[in-house]
Amino acid sequence: MLGVLGSLIVTIVIVAIVETVSKTKLPYGWLGNIVVGFIGGLIGQVVLGQWGLSIFGVYVIQTFIGALAFILAAKFIMGQIAKSRR
Repeated sequence: MLGVLGSLIVTIVIVAIVETVSKTKLPYGWLGNIVVGFIGGLIGQVVLGQWGLSIFGVYVIQTFIGALAFILAAKFIMGQIAKSRR
């Protein structure tokens, strides 16, 4: 139980840092960023592999890169949707 909670907290902290770096506001605010960033972080770990610093089983660099990529992609897609509605 502590491992799951620890990995969730580590992922949320990484996503919060990504949100600050990317200056992105998705729908549903920070909760939307956490959900998208969490998914991106998981995919980042799968795609980039398991190497480097790991905290509670969360690979920091892979999670950061995956979350950043997914949040920026979501921002781009949301912008395109907003443009098409005008």
